[in-house]
Amino acid sequence: MVPTTIERPNYRLDKLQWNMVQVAHSVPLFRGLSEQEWGQVTPLLNGHCYPKDSYIFFQGDPPTALYIMWMGRVKLVRHTGHGRDVVMEVLGPGQLIGEMAIFDGRPYSMTAVTLEDVAVVSIARSDFFSLLERYPPISMGVISELSRRLRVTNELVRSLAVDRVEQRIARTLLRLADLAGRSYSTHPGAVLIDMALTRQDIAEMTGTTVETAIRVMSRFRKSGLVASVRGRVVIKEPEQLREVATRG
Repeated sequence: MVPTTIERPNYRLDKLQWNMVQVAHSVPLFRGLSEQEWGQVTPLLNGHCYPKDSYIFFQGDPPTALYIMWMGRVKLVRHTGHGRDVVMEVLGPGQLIGEMAIFDGRPYSMTAVTLEDVAVVSIARSDFFSLLERYPPISMGVISELSRRLRVTNELVRSLAVDRVEQRIARTLLRLADLAGRSYSTHPGAVLIDMALTRQDIAEMTGTTVETAIRVMSRFRKSGLVASVRGRVVIKEPEQLREVATRG
């Protein structure tokens, strides 16, 4: 499927956008605001819907807005000079997209691509800085998210440098299970990663080739660690996979 930037037309879009803005009150960034403060913030927010395989923004674009995930999941992709894409992170509801570029004013350092139908709330860069000055709880929410993102990035760099590919893939599957996992009833203790996940996605997230990702996932299946169900990955033995992630 060729990615697109066109938002899906929907006769209920206006109502959906309004609901998105209202629900944004519950995300960590805005949770500390009083009802009165929230009433002043609401006019600055806008809701957007994107179908699967859409670009929210491209690496190198000017940082015009901060995005807050409401529904769905987005992958952040870094395009290298050698024509290779590396998936740096997968983000879900409540998380921020593009915050680093918003702060330093430099172009977005990654491309944001939707993994499924996605709804986001955006706020213009100038409006965001105004909110930071007026409402300390928002500043604390941003600091918390930036700290989390820095830990994830540091772990990715460390993993790419020293871990075997089996460890990297196992760790990535477990991280995605934390983000999008739910119980899989047919196998006690199993976790279904409830998002479409191709071998290409796994390869990009772990800094390896598609062929290597296929071989490793095949070994995991033969060992009974994972299974594939309707395009989804099921972690059948989370504890055993965790041992692979930590010890190789």
